[in-house]
Amino acid sequence: MKDITEYLREKYGRWGWMGQRAYDAEGINRILPLDFIICCDYGNDVPYFFTEEDVFSVEKRTGVRKDWSNEDLTDSLRGALGREIFKRWDSYGEDINLLCYRSVAALEKRASRLKMPLRIYAVPEKIKKHFDNKILLDKNLDKLSLPRIPGKVDVLGKRTFSDVRKELSLPFVIQFPYGSSGNFTFIIKEEKEYNRLRVKWPDQPVVMRKYINGFSLNVNAVNITGENGHETICSFPSVQITGLRECSNFQSAFCGNDYTAAQDIDPAMIRQVKSHVQAIGAWMASSGFRGVFGMDFVTKNGTVYPVEINPRFQNSTSLLTSLNARDYSAERTSLFLLHIAEFLQDKDKVLKKYLKDINKEELMDPVEGCQVILHNKMHKSVIAGDLSPGVYRMENGSLEPVKKGASFDLLQGKDEVLVTCGIPKQYSEIIPNAPVCKIQSKKSLLNISSKKNLSQEAKKIVKSVYKELALKAASRSELVGAKG
Repeated sequence: MKDITEYLREKYGRWGWMGQRAYDAEGINRILPLDFIICCDYGNDVPYFFTEEDVFSVEKRTGVRKDWSNEDLTDSLRGALGREIFKRWDSYGEDINLLCYRSVAALEKRASRLKMPLRIYAVPEKIKKHFDNKILLDKNLDKLSLPRIPGKVDVLGKRTFSDVRKELSLPFVIQFPYGSSGNFTFIIKEEKEYNRLRVKWPDQPVVMRKYINGFSLNVNAVNITGENGHETICSFPSVQITGLRECSNFQSAFCGNDYTAAQDIDPAMIRQVKSHVQAIGAWMASSGFRGVFGMDFVTKNGTVYPVEINPRFQNSTSLLTSLNARDYSAERTSLFLLHIAEFLQDKDKVLKKYLKDINKEELMDPVEGCQVILHNKMHKSVIAGDLSPGVYRMENGSLEPVKKGASFDLLQGKDEVLVTCGIPKQYSEIIPNAPVCKIQSKKSLLNISSKKNLSQEAKKIVKSVYKELALKAASRSELVGAKG
């Protein structure tokens, strides 16, 4: 891994990352040093791994934490932040290489007007959006001979609650074509919930399906082109954590990933995940999709059901990259390096050989690590606490600091947790449901049997972190006045 990253730096010029979270680049930066970061959030942990002047952040300019989407980045690139970024790129006098959470059309258009070449390591936005459509996947599962949860695609305004309940029973799931992190996925338990959606979006086509009361899995993968054509390389899955009431008010909210908890899953289910991902990866490749993507699954009675394609880097990709970076001395393969090599191999014999020689099964080796994402469960709030990123442990019912820092590799003992990923600065304004930080651990933070709920110990840790953050439903001016 070290040889190939040195080669990339020497031959290809400046490297950077663009995505919702600055922390997503932390693991990449330890393997392939980055020259700049473009992101939405900005927290207390950023100075631990990046120079402030190299971080172009939406939140750094506004002081407000939102439930960010890539549309926020797209909008910002059209304004003052975009002008700052393009000015920096023009000053380099070298080629610019941009790793993206996902590509955006605004950058694709701008690339031709820069002084130096801009390489965007992502499929064009049009292809990404095509496979983001959850209706598209649902309609193609039967054609791909993959298991499909009972349900149908229909228009909300055409189906009454009683019709859907009769067909799917309660609860049932309504999934809009687009949305990430659980946004626009609804678990319907009563008529008023369904009618609220039906009245607001009467003409909206959606996936309506039975609710599967099993645990969820998430996987990262990469489409590459080998000597014999397309190949899909799959990583070991994580248990996907959703709807934790300790961390969010939304039943479908994405709340983290637990790779450690996935280590005792029935091997037959792991084989299903790999087989499903390879089938869907081949289908995506036939329409031109290359590079990193992810998938979500739900499980029941040993069957693994595909429910969503994430045609981009995922939140879990960041954790997996950090775990790979932790094993850097072991020369472990990293997904993002395969992603880069795929986009460059057509004109680079060194990277073509790199892809040919990699151990394709290595990414299916189990890894050890977990992350839980905390959200603002209140109305518009302000951070009154001053929580430092670092390693902590619970002692006598309270959270005690062990060492400051922001990287997963600081964790040593099984009783330690790392609090990191965009911890908002004191007096930052936090919009409802915005993520406020992550708690990471080497050991599982889930209940072993259910793989859906937090362990009792983890619940205490989450409660303690919220206490230290001290979210207050008050204006920033009131809190600043109180501080004075």
